[in-house]
Amino acid sequence: MRLRNLLLTLSLGPIACMSHVGCNSTGDGIPEAPGPFGYTPKIDFRTQIERLEGPVDVVRDAHGMVHIYATTSADAMRVEGYQLARDRTAQLELIRRIAEGRMAELLGGLSPDLIDSDISARTIGLHRVAKKMYEALPAESEAKKLLDAYADGISQFNARLNSENAEEVLPQSMSLLPLTAFEPWNGADVLAVARFQSQELSLTADEEITQSSFIAKWRTVFGASTDEQLKKRAPLLAQYAQFKPLDTATVLPGFPNDGGHVQSQPLEIGSRPIAQTQVVPRAAVRPAAVSPATFDAANGFVSGLGKMRSFLGERPFTGSNNWVVAPSRTASGHAILASDPHLSLSAPAVFWMVHLNVINASDPSQDMDVAGLAFPGIAGVILGYNRNVGWGATTALYDVTDVYSEKLNGDASGVVFNGQNVPFEKVHETIKVQGRDPIEYDVLMVPHHHGPLVPTIVDHKVVAPDPSKAALSMRWTGMEPTNELAAVFGFMRAKTVEDARVAIRNFSVGAQNWVFADTNGDIFYSSQSQIPKRDKRAYSWDPNTFSGTLPCFVLPGDGTAEWTGEYLPEANVPHAKNPSSGYIATANNDQVGVTVDNDPSNDKLPNGDPMYMGCYFDTGLREARIKKRIEAVGNKMTPEEMASIQGDAQSPLGAELTPKLLEALGHAEEERATPGSRPDLATVVKSAAYDPALIAEVQDVFRRWALDKDYEASAGLNLDDNTLSADAGEALASKATLIFNVWLVRMLGATFDDELGKLEFKTSPFDMRVALVNAVRANDSLLFDDLNTATPESRDERMVTSLLDALAFLKADKRAGQDRNAWRWGTFHTLRFASLVPLWPALSIPPGGDATFPNGFPRHGDGYNVDVATYSTKTRDLSQVDFSYAHGPTQRFVIEMDPAGPRARNALPGGAVWDDTNKHFRDEAELWRRNQNHAVSFTHTEVKAEAETRTLYSSSASK
Repeated sequence: MRLRNLLLTLSLGPIACMSHVGCNSTGDGIPEAPGPFGYTPKIDFRTQIERLEGPVDVVRDAHGMVHIYATTSADAMRVEGYQLARDRTAQLELIRRIAEGRMAELLGGLSPDLIDSDISARTIGLHRVAKKMYEALPAESEAKKLLDAYADGISQFNARLNSENAEEVLPQSMSLLPLTAFEPWNGADVLAVARFQSQELSLTADEEITQSSFIAKWRTVFGASTDEQLKKRAPLLAQYAQFKPLDTATVLPGFPNDGGHVQSQPLEIGSRPIAQTQVVPRAAVRPAAVSPATFDAANGFVSGLGKMRSFLGERPFTGSNNWVVAPSRTASGHAILASDPHLSLSAPAVFWMVHLNVINASDPSQDMDVAGLAFPGIAGVILGYNRNVGWGATTALYDVTDVYSEKLNGDASGVVFNGQNVPFEKVHETIKVQGRDPIEYDVLMVPHHHGPLVPTIVDHKVVAPDPSKAALSMRWTGMEPTNELAAVFGFMRAKTVEDARVAIRNFSVGAQNWVFADTNGDIFYSSQSQIPKRDKRAYSWDPNTFSGTLPCFVLPGDGTAEWTGEYLPEANVPHAKNPSSGYIATANNDQVGVTVDNDPSNDKLPNGDPMYMGCYFDTGLREARIKKRIEAVGNKMTPEEMASIQGDAQSPLGAELTPKLLEALGHAEEERATPGSRPDLATVVKSAAYDPALIAEVQDVFRRWALDKDYEASAGLNLDDNTLSADAGEALASKATLIFNVWLVRMLGATFDDELGKLEFKTSPFDMRVALVNAVRANDSLLFDDLNTATPESRDERMVTSLLDALAFLKADKRAGQDRNAWRWGTFHTLRFASLVPLWPALSIPPGGDATFPNGFPRHGDGYNVDVATYSTKTRDLSQVDFSYAHGPTQRFVIEMDPAGPRARNALPGGAVWDDTNKHFRDEAELWRRNQNHAVSFTHTEVKAEAETRTLYSSSASK
């Protein structure tokens, strides 16, 4: 303490002891600061918590961010836990209970669906694996001490919520939650929350079940039909479920041949005839034969898992972006990094901004100075920067989950594996339910590493499997103990990208596309993860018939498609340092091009083993747009330009489909002028709905949208008062965006609803927008022919008819109004940061019943934009479509790694504190929704200048 205070005195200058905070003497006349932050500003609040080794300062700045200054790492983590519990009380408790399957005991009486969510959570067993991970930590390890300290900080806050004198209180808007719900935490709870985040990034069991069910039903209804009209549609399955991205932009073109890449042996990426991929005779391999009844039995689990997912956002709406630019491409000559990961846009925000500063004079190994995003319930900083290194992440979408079709033995006491009966192992679970008797059931574990049996849930209870039917089990890398927090703690103290590279080797589950930049000017990318290698018979895929075995669909559980016990070698997992391009960008897309030939199974490692990484990545449209914007800047990139790219709202589907729609309208006008020239359009141009003047107006709007605004998806409304924008260009783009998107929804229905109706699916588990683009590009697709009509329909007919339907809807809808010059996309396309608890509408942003923004904030974007704003198309009934959205960037982070000190800017989709009476409840959201950011205070001088309040934490046992 003596050396530290001397250094503070030298850096801050001679300061007299100030009586309003009190001070001690070091023994040789040097006044001792009241806390690690120094002598000023004054201390506004004092809080005592137990087990602190020294005083801890928490300075909240003008943006609500907390800066924690401590002399030990454990103190920093203990106060981080306490302060987070103060700011995000209910969010913290809810996320723990969702992860551990304990929501029903709080709200199961009001929302019985939460029982299904708990059953799904207990089946996956995040709480079980978290306990194993915690128990595996050495008793004296720093990781265990930091976990325990963080959990203890939360526990101490929760204890005070329950204290007789109400030392801490819940915000007034939070009703229904009893104070007894806020129970003590332990280190295993923290790891369960961490594994929950990993689950949302990588567990795909529900998707694999639903997609496999769709494929099986398609083959039954169309492939096995005796009706020729139905049978000829069987091959169209490949258009519905195509693997090839819409744009083939990859993260690392040519990996690993660029001189900046480490791996020296080239990989064969989709360069061989399909026949060469056969590893066993085709007849010797059979795909999993799963009955519709087996898939139906899994519906409750799939629904329950979806309920869990809704807390963080729906996985199909991927949208995260990050990119890093080398000094050779920047105006300043420093590396610059941008990161905007996408999750649920809720209130409160998914992340919480924090700065941790530790200086320990006697043990420098504890020192850290790191800022960025914390995930409530996980210790430390997940995404952010320190003095030397900055980092960001997007989900990699590697396939690390397998679902197996299991043959049950005669009494359903086990499964048949390799011809032998194997009994289940059982894990008993008891789920407490608010106002009801507990639910008890056994999780049935398939012992040969296939994982838990997917439960059959009926009336919110688990029923025994039917031995006359197959069952499903699921295996996921996250069901085994790993140590991702070691990677996170490593990032926090990294001094170079090479340090980060060493730390990332601990990141095994929840694969991310990590980008790093340091003050030396180096940039680095890695998607490090445990990607399992399977038996070659798991890849007996025939892309020509869209059949065979593939790990992204249900596999046979008979022993022919097992994990080998090895993972994809680290050298072959995509990574790069200082590539010759001068930048690296990722957007959930195919990293190296394994799907660009529409066959994820036919790529090989240098030794000839399969190099399977996954089936479904992002469309590639965002990656292509980001790269185009970066290339256009050249070598003069600035932080401001990086932020501008984050806010890019060009409509990629508008750019792709509008020219085809204009072409169809041109053909319609040809038919109107010369009957019989386009016979497929004869009926539509004769209809009463076909107004030539209105068609000409729409054609003009679309042409000008392309030429004048480059398909910008504008909101068209004033963001301050929700009135019409006076900017003519924005108004034009907004009108075009509205017409296009209403047409798009109707076109999806006109193209796909006839097939979906035959399958008895309300929507497709595959991306329907992608399927539509594929069909439009092909043009000869039978998908445009309506099964329910006698006369075949063409692509042009479907396009024009859908436009007429869209225009009729807009003319009748009161939101659009009769004045077509006032049609605005932002009237329909809105965003409300919805409260995590719907019963608390006042805790939404804007709140329910807001006078200025009754339907939420108007927003630009429409789908697959860089600034993703994708609305749901689960229904194609225009009267029922909700064009709002709730999934997008959870930060707008840009950082320049200046050797003189990092310069970061950021904004969150919501404030630091989940309390509508607090000034920091929605202040960040106001910047975020305008696509703005603010400077983040980091140095002592910056934090002091921005300081709003200072709280001194101390222990009764410390001075």
